[in-house]
Amino acid sequence: MSNELHDSGQRREFGTGAVRDMAEGKGDMISLPWKSILRLSVHYENGAKKYGRMNYQKGIPVSAFIDSAVRHLAKYQSGADDEDHLSAAAFNVLGAMLMEQDRPELIDLECRKGKRRFTYFKNEIDSMPADDSKKE
Repeated sequence: MSNELHDSGQRREFGTGAVRDMAEGKGDMISLPWKSILRLSVHYENGAKKYGRMNYQKGIPVSAFIDSAVRHLAKYQSGADDEDHLSAAAFNVLGAMLMEQDRPELIDLECRKGKRRFTYFKNEIDSMPADDSKKE
């Protein structure tokens, strides 16, 4: 592990005279809806109590995540208020995104075969077709 600071070679300067590396392309963390994320974290907490912490990371087919997400959205749109259906839908969408990134073999939707995958980390297979991720 290196203690070196990453450096893009580009700088942004603040009115105080302080400088920092550029933030572009790293994500906009300030704009995230933190109240919604805190609400979603309760869904993760409840899931951990029911299934064990990080159970979803063991691997669930993308179709199961999408099926559940769409069902929760339909329940929300139908007026159901028996549980937090928006948090449940968000959990499932995030789960599908995680499987797309980390477990491409679990992308089991025919319509996604050979399609691009999207990742955050540039050293991973970024925006590559799902089928190409298995080639060595």
